[in-house]
Amino acid sequence: MLLPYQYSESGLDNVYIYNLPVIVDMNGEKTIYIQKINKLHKVIAEGIITKTGIINNKEIRFLRTEMGYTQIQFSEMLGKEAQACGRWERAETSIDKTTDALIRVLVADAMGLRIQVEDLTRLNSEPVIDAPINIDGADYKYTLMRAA
Repeated sequence: MLLPYQYSESGLDNVYIYNLPVIVDMNGEKTIYIQKINKLHKVIAEGIITKTGIINNKEIRFLRTEMGYTQIQFSEMLGKEAQACGRWERAETSIDKTTDALIRVLVADAMGLRIQVEDLTRLNSEPVIDAPINIDGADYKYTLMRAA
């Protein structure tokens, strides 16, 4: 097994998948094959909304696209001006704690994830942290690997 695989295809630099099965292609080269992309992306979203620190620009883009919204739709859904999301995603401005909390709640609801409302203040009380999102990919079940 290749350990770990940096899943940069997500648009995020901090997603690592462990325990992915190695496949041998037609040329005899060892490679990996990622199955169940929707499940994987749901686990990545869970990793983002449960992490400590304000959600960053790349994470906003990932979550917005996973939910199927344009930048304008996402901005308006959050009660912001139409260009707000574009500015966040280009890292021209940062989101505030209230918007961060609202994004976490909306994503959790849309993706059927659980987030404790009382944890929201604790989660976004820290500055942006680009800690890795480590995922166990054994048997393509995809589960978050929590720090001990």
